[in-house]
Amino acid sequence: MEPTIQNGQTVLVSSIPYFFSKPKIGDVVAFKKDNKVLIKRIGKIDGKKYFVSGDNKEDSMDSRKFGWLTKKDILGKVIL
Repeated sequence: MEPTIQNGQTVLVSSIPYFFSKPKIGDVVAFKKDNKVLIKRIGKIDGKKYFVSGDNKEDSMDSRKFGWLTKKDILGKVIL
């Protein structure tokens, strides 16, 4: 997610925002993929599926490589 979030930077993630509303385009979310927690921005929504991408388009492990996410894959919204 560089330059928005630097490697090794600490962030606060909350699942509370998604109790009241659905994730939307532009939200920065944390999710678990292959036993790793990743942080990406939601770029597209197709029904109940979310396409996430990193801000560093040239070098990002994102939905172009591992596919779309569902809401249950999302741990929460990065709020700080």
